Amino acid sequence: ITIFNNDGAGEGFNDPTPRAPSGGNPGITIGGQRLYLFQYAAGIWGGILPSTVPIIVTSQFNPQTCSATSAVLGSAGPINISRDFAGAEFLGTWYHQALANRLNGTDLVPGSNDINATFNSNLDLPTCLGGVGWYYGTDGLEGAAVELLPVLLHEMGHGLGFSTTTNGSTGAFNTGFPSVFDRFLLDNNTGL
Repeated sequence: ITIFNNDGAGEGFNDPTPRAPSGGNPGITIGGQRLYLFQYAAGIWGGILPSTVPIIVTSQFNPQTCSATSAVLGSAGPINISRDFAGAEFLGTWYHQALANRLNGTDLVPGSNDINATFNSNLDLPTCLGGVGWYYGTDGLEGAAVELLPVLLHEMGHGLGFSTTTNGSTGAFNTGFPSVFDRFLLDNNTGL
């Protein structure tokens, strides 16, 4: 899994604000610590998931909703989805691109990255969540801060296929086809 830095000069992964290395993160700027942690999380997922096709994650830190008491931490999802390709376990079923590529053994959408991940740069501001901020360490000793690593792992999981393309409000399938994730859901009322 490769992290594609989609941030502009001086912001996000390229933020030059000095920051002392801590918690196993050797970065010396906020941007460097962010990028290190994204690559660290990608290494964890890459060590678990077998794929001969590279997975590219378009990644950025951007200002997002944040107040003294609540905030959007981040989000990630597939850039493309595919169905009815050689190697698919189910026909007529959408697969997140990274999973589709793995099952097919080739990049089904060459020239396009696989996952888009955006995280909230406002968490490092004193006005966001009362100033608790992101914790960029890898040691789990975040204290009162918001530990970025488990949030990254969770959101990258959505981009890798642990989410649905079905409308959560209406239950409508994307263009009439379920996602592979939907095929493994259980309705406790019907037993189906």
